[in-house]
Formats: sequence, structure tokens, C-alpha cells
Amino acid sequence: MTGTERIMMTLRGQKADRVPTMLHAFMPAAAEAGLSMAEYRSSAKNIARAHIDFVHKYGLDGILPDVDTCLLAGAVGTKIDLPEHEPARPVGPASTNIKELLELMDPARVAKDERIKILVEAIHLMRKEVGGEILIRGHCDQMAFSLTMIAYGMQRFLMDLTDEDREEDILALLERAYLVHLEFQKMMMDAGADITGFGDSSSGPALISRAMFKKFALPFHKKLQAELARRNILTVCHICGNVDIIAEDMADIGYAAVEIDQKTDIPLAAEVFRGKSVVFGPIDPSGMFFFGTPAKMAAEVRRVLDCFHGKGIVIGAGCAIPSGAPEANIRAFVEAARAYSL
Repeated sequence: MTGTERIMMTLRGQKADRVPTMLHAFMPAAAEAGLSMAEYRSSAKNIARAHIDFVHKYGLDGILPDVDTCLLAGAVGTKIDLPEHEPARPVGPASTNIKELLELMDPARVAKDERIKILVEAIHLMRKEVGGEILIRGHCDQMAFSLTMIAYGMQRFLMDLTDEDREEDILALLERAYLVHLEFQKMMMDAGADITGFGDSSSGPALISRAMFKKFALPFHKKLQAELARRNILTVCHICGNVDIIAEDMADIGYAAVEIDQKTDIPLAAEVFRGKSVVFGPIDPSGMFFFGTPAKMAAEVRRVLDCFHGKGIVIGAGCAIPSGAPEANIRAFVEAARAYSL
């Protein structure tokens, strides 16, 4: 059974031959290829080669090609810093004027952005080389809430969420951000991704209340899922941190999969998402992959899989693994997952 078959069967609620594995590992993949972050993100060939070599080295079932968390924000005009040895990061809003930002949030800008073109081309190259063998998850950067926050500025955005006089403008801005995100989804599938994925961590309980999530984020997630279902696109929604209080809301969206991290109550997540969404993650990318030991890693993999009874999960890291994670820990992760009896 190929990695693609293994993950797709799991997403469809069917029994695969073993638990599938996928890692959010663009930083270790680049480092093991001898590439700086600048060299990695500036070349489609470098991105594709780094990920293909990484998944073959460790025997993973899927590729999650990523570069940073501000691709779409940069495409709509957010000021971006591009460090040589670290992922890109936003350093200033695209605009603090909502009217101007509504104009900047133009879906047509996505296909014109050079950094996005590079990642999309990398998906195409991976499809040509390992399509059908290794599942390719096209990472579509940020969803509406997180994209709006980056492009508008965190403090200003969060303050406006509490201002009833600003509500109509904020919802209009979120609608535009949703359309920008949807454009990236379409581009990724056209390039050859098997499934897609995205982050919307700013909409989680670590930053806003459940009431705010339900008012300003959830409606756009439901809208996205309805549109993706219409297009037969399976996606993975990632929200960092402890999502216990919004887990049922997330499960009711209907996404093919959700990705959670170690801060969430894993037994609770296994129960809430069972039969609704496959779970990706939730192994601690720093505490286990970077600072852990092979023995601790193997025990954690078994603990997590026991919560799910080995079903409805594509096991991996709950977020991006840091560069320098020991090879022994990655191998212990893969070996423990393979050894788990379904």
C-alpha cells in the first residue's frame, strides 16, 4: 500500500494496513538538505527535493511542504522580513485603513505573488516525481481570521473585534480574506496536491473567546468547507494550542481532517472528532521531536494511538518541527507508528 493510499483510506473512514504518518517538517527537511531558509524558500526545485528526500529517508506517507506563515499576507501587501536562516515573518501591516485593506485583499494578487508561485511550482514538481506514491498536502497558508489579523495588525484587529461600530467592516474584511484564501486552495489543487491544509491559529482559544470564534471565525470555516466539498477538495484545518472549548464547534464544520497539538486534551479530541474528522498530529514538535528521546517518543506515540485505538488518525507533529530535531527521535516516531497493531 502506498502512502497516498494509506492516508486517503484513513480520510475516507476505511481501514489501512497501518497507521499513516506525516510530519510538518519543512525546517528539518531544509536543514538535512544543506539549505538555508533563504535557499529553501527561493527555489521550487530546492523545496521539492528537500521534502522528497526527507520522506524517503524516514519512510513517511505524506509530504507537507511549507515555507512560513505569511505567504498570503505578503501577497496582499503586508511587510515581510526574510531572514537568511529563519522562516519569513510579518513586521508591519498591509494597511491600517480598512477601506484600503479591502482593496488589497484581492484574490487576483495570489497568483501574481512570486513567493506563492514558487511553492505552487514545488507542488507540481513533487507531483511529477512522487505522485501516487507519497501523498502531497498543499499547504494554503492562513485562513480568513489569521490572515486578516496579520494584514491589519494584531492589536488593532483584536480591539476592533470588541467594537460594535466596527463589526460590519471587520466582517467585510474577513469575507475578502476568505476569498483570498480560497484562491490559494484552488491553485494548490490545480498544481497537483492530493489534499490541502491551512492554519487559522489566531482564531483559537489561546487568543480569543469561544463566543468570538463562533461569531468571527466559524461562519467562514463553514463557508470554506461547503465550497471545498462542492469542489471535492479534502482539507486539514490546523489551530494551535488547547482547542478543548471549541473542539465540538470544529467537529461540526465537517472538515475531512483537523490538526491539533499536544496542548489539547487528546482523549477528549479522539472522542469529539471520531466519525467526523480525521485527526492529524498531535505529538509535541519541540518537547518530543527536538528535546525528547527515542524511548520517550515511542511511548508517546503508543499513548496517542491508544486514545484513538489506532483509527481516525494520521499521526505526526502537532505543529512545525524545529530544525535540528535528532534523527533518532524521528526514526523512533516512525518505527513506533509502524509497529502499532490496528
